[in-house]
Order: sequence, then structure tokens, then C-alpha cells
Amino acid sequence: MVTAAFWQACHGGQQRTAEYLLDKGADVDWIGYGSQTALDIARRSNADELVEWLRDRGARSSDEVQGN
Repeated sequence: MVTAAFWQACHGGQQRTAEYLLDKGADVDWIGYGSQTALDIARRSNADELVEWLRDRGARSSDEVQGN
């Protein structure tokens, strides 16, 4: 599943891999493991450049996705 791989790439701070997977159709706002989006997990991993890149692509936190 491309979206789960994208989420994992963001967890690991792997922006180039995340870029590739997003181009392949990953859901940028998928709420995955621990009820977190890719943006949430990139923040937790202190991947600041990746967080900025995700935001530039419209990524939202799980709270934003769920309307909290």
C-alpha cells in the first residue's frame, strides 16, 4: 500500500522517498498508526524540512482532518 509506505517514509524523515510515494498517489492525510497523519509523525520525528514540505502540499494534522 503506497499510502502506508508514504507514512513510514515521513516517520523516518525520508523526504525524497515521501516525494516519490506522493507522486505515486499516496494519501497525504491518511490517519495511520497511533491515529497520526504523516504530518503528525514527521513533527514527532523532528523532521522540520519534511514538515514544511508536507504543509506546502496541503498536509493536515489528525485533528485538522477530523475537524477537532
